[in-house]
Amino acid sequence: MDVSVAMAVLVASLLHASWHALIKSSGDQLASLAGMNLVAGVVACAALPLVTPPSATVFAIIAGSVLLHAGYKIALASLYGKAELGQAYPIARGLTPVMATVLGLAVLRELPGPMLLSGIALISLGIMALFVEKSVKRLSTSALGPALLVGTTVAAYSVVDAYGVRRHGDWVGFTVWLVAIDCAVFVGYAWVVRGRRLAAVWNADRLKTFGSGILGLVSFGVFMWALGRAPVGAVSALRETSVIFAAILGALFLGEVATWRRYAAAATVMLGVIVVSAAR
Repeated sequence: MDVSVAMAVLVASLLHASWHALIKSSGDQLASLAGMNLVAGVVACAALPLVTPPSATVFAIIAGSVLLHAGYKIALASLYGKAELGQAYPIARGLTPVMATVLGLAVLRELPGPMLLSGIALISLGIMALFVEKSVKRLSTSALGPALLVGTTVAAYSVVDAYGVRRHGDWVGFTVWLVAIDCAVFVGYAWVVRGRRLAAVWNADRLKTFGSGILGLVSFGVFMWALGRAPVGAVSALRETSVIFAAILGALFLGEVATWRRYAAAATVMLGVIVVSAAR
């Protein structure tokens, strides 16, 4: 993989973990996610006149992606109400690189080489090691369903978005239209579920709402850019290094306990990152 792509995705993974920490620290994760989407959606809508509209086929791809993104966000809000950031994030994202690699092979005919597959396996192994560690707070069985749904939808939308970017031929245009439609749909859903409470949450957490929206938009934009330049499995694997940043942020700012197992898992993930970055 090109080193510049790898470094960009690693930076995006830090931003990705940061907005997850902001959402987790909120008292109402669904409302906070809606606020994040409102900010990102406003920026995307402002950019719509500057990009080329998608074709009917690409619009259909965007529609499928929006459904997957909506399922992901609903499951994520449920998950963060039931588990610590350092617990929930690993199981939710640990299998994503493997699933994305398999789907990438089936849908996009992408067959990673042995070195790339080894790096993806190391990253997934390190991420899953975070899940099986003995935590001060046990992961409830009720959190497993949402966690698996998060991982599945992320892998699926990664492949769908990669296909859409390549079919449209312009990652900026595809991203802007996807974010605008996706955010409008999710904010509408949240309004139906939460009603006027949304405004109260957004007003109480103005800085978090704005910050998570900008961080989410930038990190997703880099992810979409990378999907047009590298195999989806490798990009997804590098993106999921955000779980390491999430574990660190959880320990530093959310009062979660960091153990030696988390550091060992971090080392395994970083070794995988090196292998993926060096693969050709």
